[in-house]
Amino acid sequence: MTESLPATHESRFAQEQQELNLHNARMGAWFVMVLVPLCWFLDWMAYPEMKWEFLVLRLACAAGCVPLLLALKGSWGQRWCRVYPILLPLLPALMIAAMMYLSGDPGSGYYAGLTLCIVATAFVFHWTFREIGITLALVLLAYMAATLPNLLHSAGPRELGIFVNNTGFLLLNCVVLYFGSRQHHAIRAREFDARLQIEAQREELAARNSELTATLQRLRETEMQLAQSEKLASIGRLSAGIVHEINNPLSYVKSATFLLKKKSKDLPQDVAESVNHIAADIEEGIDRVSAIVSDLRTFAHPENRGTRPVDLHAITRKALRLLNNEIHDRGVTLLDEVPEGLMALGDENHLIQIVLNLVQNSLDALQDRPEPRILLQAVENGPRVELIIDDNGPGIPPENLARIFDPFFTTKPVGQGMGLGLSLCFRMAQGMGGDLRVDTPPGGHTRFTLSLGRPSS
Repeated sequence: MTESLPATHESRFAQEQQELNLHNARMGAWFVMVLVPLCWFLDWMAYPEMKWEFLVLRLACAAGCVPLLLALKGSWGQRWCRVYPILLPLLPALMIAAMMYLSGDPGSGYYAGLTLCIVATAFVFHWTFREIGITLALVLLAYMAATLPNLLHSAGPRELGIFVNNTGFLLLNCVVLYFGSRQHHAIRAREFDARLQIEAQREELAARNSELTATLQRLRETEMQLAQSEKLASIGRLSAGIVHEINNPLSYVKSATFLLKKKSKDLPQDVAESVNHIAADIEEGIDRVSAIVSDLRTFAHPENRGTRPVDLHAITRKALRLLNNEIHDRGVTLLDEVPEGLMALGDENHLIQIVLNLVQNSLDALQDRPEPRILLQAVENGPRVELIIDDNGPGIPPENLARIFDPFFTTKPVGQGMGLGLSLCFRMAQGMGGDLRVDTPPGGHTRFTLSLGRPSS
């Protein structure tokens, strides 16, 4: 168990230590396989009479690492990875102990090789308390088993003194390594815990940053909507005054036209026909002005009859029936993918008017376009329902996107529109607690998205 780590972090810490030990075990096995035979020249210098016996021991030690190295590639290495920090130093330690025993010297300087084994392993592996305790105990047992028999056969004062000196140095090394490894293990555990805390803080910061970005985006959208609403309100107040000033002279002209047609009955037939023709032209012009005034009145004082659950599928069907002939005559493919029974909060008449206006705009944009297509979709998006009208027309230039809902803004030729249609749609959408957005994806296309609330179940 790792005392300085919370229980939730212990398994991950153990997993990381396992992966690190497996990686270091490969390096340690190669070190033993290469360095142990290369150090044979030390035997030649220290014990030339036994150099060949010691060479056999070194080669046997190197060969013993081969199955350990191969096992690392399979499941055995994964399962017994904690054995490697014990086995890898123990193999050369047993070899050195055997050399010390065969030399017959109880004060052999090869005790330094045992120190090298455990010090090198301490650098390669991250020992746990249990592993280092077992390893040091086994190395000390091997040392005692190799030197005590020789000490009993030659118990001179010098040999005994060297034995005590060597044993003291070895024990001191073991004590330093044991407590040093404990300290390093605690430091690694604290570093691991600090790293997890930093990761958690980084994730929390990323989440808050995402939340802040989303909030800023919503604030920008709200700011744009408020600016648009203020703009519409200002134009609405202006429109109210214009409507009032135009209605009075229109009434005079209508009355005069009616009297003109009535008086024409007393005129000669040819003159009466000419007068009636002129009166009809005047009436047509008055009707066009009346329609414009009616739009201005709706814009200045939009009717708000509240919202109620409505079936979007039924609404799109009613609107498309009114445009069916024009859609067919223009050769436009219309795909109505609004699912049946999808309910939203809105006003049926306003929604039909919005759909009519948006589809009519798409029809105008698709004129002379190859394979013209209009797609109607409706999807649920959390607490909202989105009605999408998408066409494969030329799209809207970027410089016009910011003005598309402005009153009296239009790209149509003079006499084909006043630029009030989309402004009215935007205002009606707001009156229903909704929102109307426009987007032009790359490669053309125009997509209007009407967002409405969902009825409570």
